[in-house]
Amino acid sequence: MTVQTKSYPSGAVVYDIPYFADDRGAMNVLEIARELPFDCQRVFYTYTVSEGRVRGEHAHKVCEQFLIALGGKVSVSVDSGEVRDEFMLDTPSKGLWLPAGCWSEQFGHSSDCILLVLASLPYDDADYIRSYDEFLVWKKGGR
Repeated sequence: MTVQTKSYPSGAVVYDIPYFADDRGAMNVLEIARELPFDCQRVFYTYTVSEGRVRGEHAHKVCEQFLIALGGKVSVSVDSGEVRDEFMLDTPSKGLWLPAGCWSEQFGHSSDCILLVLASLPYDDADYIRSYDEFLVWKKGGR
């Protein structure tokens, strides 16, 4: 099984997650050790995000993330510090890889959105950059 990918200037990569369907229903399969671009050490998901609320609004210095909308839809903005791309996650057969060093925001959640996030590292507050201005300084080497 080969996963198709498409890279974007912001550093984000969209994955077409293999899809299988028959009269019993549909299933997507992502073989973490083979297809995910990192070893997954943490899993979390967001849901019941109120209309107009924005999540994310941070960058990671080291941690990578892989986002999948299991239900509903959400828009994701990914910023490299020089280029910004925007994605719509609205099917469990698409995944979005956010490499370390990207600023990300999730917005426009549908009321039924469930966003699964696979992370390369356990939670570490020191890995987060929570100010966009600080992120830009960090990207320019003012770490």
